[in-house]
Amino acid sequence: MARLFSGQRKQKERQVEVKLRSNFGLREGELAEELRWDRRTTNNYLRKLQAEGKAEKEGLLWFWKR
Repeated sequence: MARLFSGQRKQKERQVEVKLRSNFGLREGELAEELRWDRRTTNNYLRKLQAEGKAEKEGLLWFWKR
């Protein structure tokens, strides 16, 4: 991931959490579009949250686990 200022990474993770919680499953591209992020950036955050057990993927859809 690109270098971010202090606290920006957590802020971006929180943005992903809010979007996933407010929807019943989102595709990676839909999430990227809603956040106005590059799709690759979105994928990086989703994979990180998945590794931490906070997000999960079923088929093409991403969900918040907590």
